[in-house]
Amino acid sequence: MPKKKGKSSPVLTVGIVAVAIFIVLGWTWHSVPGYDVEPGVHVVAQAFYAKQSDIMVEVDGEVVRTIRPTEGNEGHQEFQMRLSNGQLILVSHKHRVAKPVPVTTRDHVTVRGNYQWTELGGIIRGTHRDSSMQRRHGWIELEGERYQ
Repeated sequence: MPKKKGKSSPVLTVGIVAVAIFIVLGWTWHSVPGYDVEPGVHVVAQAFYAKQSDIMVEVDGEVVRTIRPTEGNEGHQEFQMRLSNGQLILVSHKHRVAKPVPVTTRDHVTVRGNYQWTELGGIIRGTHRDSSMQRRHGWIELEGERYQ
């Protein structure tokens, strides 16, 4: 028996509704602050001078100092890096969540994470996967290997 014109299949209707829901959810998730990543040294420099925090950044530079964990901060690996504009940034990598990074002085690294302003140049935190999905995943890349 042929289908009557004007009636659509329930499967087609459900499919269209499902696609619309996925589009709206994807758009909403991408609108969450911290989802956008701002690559480049200029973004960190602007945030530093404007005293801004909570900006997802992606920068590269040279490790100038590794820092031993202090009491109560054993779960974090910290090192200082110099960006191409000369700015010093502290990187705080939570190695209980992500693999430790075998950085040494003079290594070249690329870091993605959440920039927090400090008087000394700033800190990049959140260099690991974000299980809450509130921001893009952070990472540290050293010699072609990504640690997250």
